[in-house]
Amino acid sequence: MLVRSGIMRSAWRLSCRLALILWIAAFFSCLDVKSVYADDCRRVNNILILFDASGFMKEKDHYTTLLRQMQYFEKAIPLTADGFFNIGLRHYGLKVGMGCDSTESILAIQPWDPERFLNSFPKSVSYGTSALAAGLRAAGDEVASADGKSIVAVIGGGLDSCKSDPIKITEQIRRNNPDVEIHTFQIGNAQDGTFFLKGIAQKGNGAFHNVAEFNSPAGWHEWMLKYWVKPCGHTPSLSGAVDRPSVVGPVLFDFNSSSVLSKDPATASANRVAIAAAAMSLKQNPSFRLTLRGFSDGRGKPEQNLAVARKRAEAVAQFLSSMYGIQRTRINIQVAGPSTPTSVSSRDDRMSRRVEMELTR
Repeated sequence: MLVRSGIMRSAWRLSCRLALILWIAAFFSCLDVKSVYADDCRRVNNILILFDASGFMKEKDHYTTLLRQMQYFEKAIPLTADGFFNIGLRHYGLKVGMGCDSTESILAIQPWDPERFLNSFPKSVSYGTSALAAGLRAAGDEVASADGKSIVAVIGGGLDSCKSDPIKITEQIRRNNPDVEIHTFQIGNAQDGTFFLKGIAQKGNGAFHNVAEFNSPAGWHEWMLKYWVKPCGHTPSLSGAVDRPSVVGPVLFDFNSSSVLSKDPATASANRVAIAAAAMSLKQNPSFRLTLRGFSDGRGKPEQNLAVARKRAEAVAQFLSSMYGIQRTRINIQVAGPSTPTSVSSRDDRMSRRVEMELTR
């Protein structure tokens, strides 16, 4: 009986110690994830996309350009902060016969849902009028009822067939809701459209762009970072001289995988933020170069470990190139092969399956 009691006490003490170890590991794991987001704070809560679906968009494949830009937009949001914002869609100039009141909300402002966002866009346009002023009025009313700061992004040719003055409408929206910002993105180069969209952006406390500037998700990502998020606190800048290597990341990988998009949501988000940080540093510092050092967890044959380590480094390089336009000549790949975990916070071998990123001059 005494022996059994002693065994039970030992087992209980062991289970308590194990629980404590797991709790500490989980705690530090949370710290690791939170530190990634330490510099990402919401500057705005809501984004409303107001796009031109009028007959004018049939000319010169303008509507095809719009749909392509929205695909770039959809791919850029997870890089910026997936789930961070509420998104809505409204268009004007779609319904034939409604004349200058031709505007409609097709997606209410709600938490970001990429599938619903893209599926909401009509696949073709009508011969309706371009009622930009009516669209602006409706967008202003919609964001006024949303909680928190909002941004309206106007994407289209910038024409108004209804002889209204969209710039004066913008002034009225700002008087009623001084916290809203209106940014404009022109499709095509119609002179009247440029005049209106520049005036709307100026009066709307926003910025004017031509969508030709956004030829990849990277362009939209940079714009989102500038206008949607703000630093939570002071972070050291890499724009000055670098006397010794600066390490960012790492990027972590699932077992037997070379995809930067881990099945674990926290790891996937951390990877995207780490790669975005490296890309921004390279863009801000043209003299910088990046070394990617691939590791594996040591399972399997040595040649397999070296191969998967190289694939992981190549995957990060490809992500930087395709999503951010970083030239491959600025990226150096090294294969380190098998490794041991670098952090006690990892409860599996994911920290061994990594790519380290090192910025040098």
